[in-house]
Amino acid sequence: MARRTLSYIEYVPSPGEIYRDIINSPGWPYKRDREFYLKRDRAFVALLYLLGLRVSEALRLKREQFIFPGEEGGRPDAIVVRAIKLSKSRFRNKPRKVQYRDGYLPLQGERAPLTQLVVEYLKLVDSGRLFQFKTRQRAWQIVTAMTPYTCHWFRAFCEDYLYDRWNRDIMAVADYIKVDVRTLQEYIRKRYARYEVV
Repeated sequence: MARRTLSYIEYVPSPGEIYRDIINSPGWPYKRDREFYLKRDRAFVALLYLLGLRVSEALRLKREQFIFPGEEGGRPDAIVVRAIKLSKSRFRNKPRKVQYRDGYLPLQGERAPLTQLVVEYLKLVDSGRLFQFKTRQRAWQIVTAMTPYTCHWFRAFCEDYLYDRWNRDIMAVADYIKVDVRTLQEYIRKRYARYEVV
């Protein structure tokens, strides 16, 4: 079976479109504490996209990893997410080892509304793990119930967005996401078709 890359999807949604998909979705039909779980699920999907996370990486996130502006180690323009534990080794054919990276949730710009979905949920969580899903499959079910995309595509959408905004610097995106460039290039939508032949 061929590797599923971004070329399999015909259209890459904008941050605004992803936000609208999340907000307009009725979500999972919870019978109890619906408002709480809807905020949790919205935050989960937003984090997958904003940070380019795998499901297993998102499920390990703790409240203590989020540093707001004004707190020690914070930034004025973003919420810092410290020490995100990665699920895979950065390089192909290398022994797996524990690796971490930091991430940023923008407080300005077109992705800021998605950050607000995360903030709304963080206000409800004092400490510990943010997401208590029993299995990764459950997380996948929630994402596909809320949006027309799978968890895997949100990571690809994030990488593609950063690539476009960072002057198509694939090395910068690879360094931020902590992924091998050879793997990343399969998930970046090429843009040479915009230009004339030279």
